[in-house]
Amino acid sequence: MEKVAIVGPVFPFRAGIAYCTTRLAEELGADVVSFSRQFPKRFYPGGDDIDPTLPRAKGDFIIDVINPLTWLRAGWRLRRYDAVIFVWWVWLFAPAYLTMIALLRRRTRVILQCHNVGDKEPAPWKRWLTNRVLRRGDALVVHAQSEAREAWTRSGGRQVVKTFLPVHELGGAIPSRAEARTTLGIAAPNVALFFGHVRPFKGLDIALRAWRELKTDVLLVVAGEAWWEKADEYRQLAEFVEDHVRFDFRFIPDSEIATFFAASDVVLAPYRIEAQSGVALTAFHFARPVIATTVGGLPEIIDGSNGILIPPEDPSALARAVDEFFTTRDRAAMERAAAASARRYSWPEYAAVFAALLDRR
Repeated sequence: MEKVAIVGPVFPFRAGIAYCTTRLAEELGADVVSFSRQFPKRFYPGGDDIDPTLPRAKGDFIIDVINPLTWLRAGWRLRRYDAVIFVWWVWLFAPAYLTMIALLRRRTRVILQCHNVGDKEPAPWKRWLTNRVLRRGDALVVHAQSEAREAWTRSGGRQVVKTFLPVHELGGAIPSRAEARTTLGIAAPNVALFFGHVRPFKGLDIALRAWRELKTDVLLVVAGEAWWEKADEYRQLAEFVEDHVRFDFRFIPDSEIATFFAASDVVLAPYRIEAQSGVALTAFHFARPVIATTVGGLPEIIDGSNGILIPPEDPSALARAVDEFFTTRDRAAMERAAAASARRYSWPEYAAVFAALLDRR
């Protein structure tokens, strides 16, 4: 039987990638080699990267991203495995990953699970570091067709497997819409949610400009930590619609996720760039439709029945879509379609993709 390890963040590290690593390790029965320190503070402009409401996953938390001695230690530990899955999403981990891969036995199969092939804030040197890692994988797993093409080119023609990103079953028990709104103190009849780390590529500024053009009465709830000290800029953008926007600029722990999604009617993803969206897949878990832009892999999971697609960088198009959703769309049918999408993107089927790669000799 193949001995398999996964290298990447797991609980209690926060956000979707840690969730995905934790779930994939559980599905495959793989050992976990994770981080003692995931980011230097200067490269993680939010608060702490630990969610204290999450249980600690089983694994060895031994990799310090800025301590090369721990890379060597982890690399030697990984030599006992027949295959190693490296979770890839940002250039910062290139030196550590390259060191560990170099220490593996020659016959060890290396699989890169690529949440992002490119970088959200690109630079030539980031591209160079990323390409070096991509070229060391025996197989690369990606979650969008656009990512597949880029991965094949940048890896020098390595094997690329395109599959879906599974549903994000976060947040625990799901309250009713009324219960969730009572908990959050929301009295508005219509609620749209913008959730997760607030970074420039996610387009909160586009949503705030769209709110100036809305014809319907909709409360925009923004729930997530604002990076790069942009919170005041977003508040200024909401100056003329402040009665219809509620900001909750903080990290939302897993224990509160269900409340925010259950309280909403629709979830917004007006992204400028994205490989695939954990926020959209979390919305499907809560049977919430998604209004998203036609970037990356979003058109591959949003089909018109479970959400609405709009062009990127277009506040007017977003405003029209929100008005349409609340005035003419069959919202109950869209919620059923979103729930059906959650069932379609299952974890057992996703894990089977990796199992097939691991079985290859």
